[in-house]
Amino acid sequence: MKPAIIVLIIIILGLIGYFFIHAAKRSSAKNMTDQEIVATLDNVLKRVDDFFISADVIPENYKHMKTQAASDDEFFYRNLWLHDAKNQIKPNQNMFSFSTDEIDKYKIPSYVVGCSGRANLFAKYAKEAGIKDVYIVVSVYIPDIGNRHMNGHQIVAVKMSHGLQMLDPASGAYNFNRAKIDGNCKLNEIIDATNNGKREYQIAAIMTQAEHEELTSVEKLMNVYSRVAKDRENN
Repeated sequence: MKPAIIVLIIIILGLIGYFFIHAAKRSSAKNMTDQEIVATLDNVLKRVDDFFISADVIPENYKHMKTQAASDDEFFYRNLWLHDAKNQIKPNQNMFSFSTDEIDKYKIPSYVVGCSGRANLFAKYAKEAGIKDVYIVVSVYIPDIGNRHMNGHQIVAVKMSHGLQMLDPASGAYNFNRAKIDGNCKLNEIIDATNNGKREYQIAAIMTQAEHEELTSVEKLMNVYSRVAKDRENN
């Protein structure tokens, strides 16, 4: 048999094997039990934590620059990080300007990307682990509703047998039981988004990761927050 034919057969067999392996993964992901989802999410949450534990180590030059007056500028470190990453600086320099792939590739720390970046990274890792239905839950801090500058907290939700289970992939050695948040995950629902025992956040939007990554500026996020204020005014 000619070498070229042998190589061709090997390539074909490899492609067939690749197809069956990924088909099996997709099949198993669809048939995951709640127990299997929880075990998978434990690993995903740990992966997110491990990523930011590593990424949050501040290099010596950042420690030095922290003493400068410019470090008080909220955009200072974000601009600096993009420059160091040799990535094109984007027009809206804030935590929402980074894509999940950029966060993952350049090991951008949590003090730069905030809860939005953490939620997006969780969604990416969860999908890679075989969990199909993952959402970003945008919540707004209730005392700020109606103010010009509103604060919020981005958490995540995963589809389980009882519906959407909310989680806060916050920093620390988290697992499913520590990260889970009670609630029905419905628009305008009041929830304990930060797991501090107080229901002081209201759900403003439930998005796919792709939809959430389109919120590339504070202004766009404020528009989402404003929906809550408008709903309150109309009710």
